[in-house]
Amino acid sequence: MTKSASPSEKRSKLGDTIFSLFHLFALIAIAVYAVLVLVQGNALRFAVIMAGLVLYYFLVLRKPLLKEIDRRRKLKSPPR
Repeated sequence: MTKSASPSEKRSKLGDTIFSLFHLFALIAIAVYAVLVLVQGNALRFAVIMAGLVLYYFLVLRKPLLKEIDRRRKLKSPPR
């Protein structure tokens, strides 16, 4: 017998998806803005923005991303 997900778990997954999509679009928008600034000739502003994005990746996103990759690998591999 399988246990179905409770409504709060479904909302949590939906909330996680919305949260991750928002952050993805925000990061893309900031990267595009940084490239536009570089094209306009402001290399210092570009460097500061890109350094902030790299710092954000390592401080906030890297650990959960590696955990998710590991979780998906375990799901794909057959049990021993």
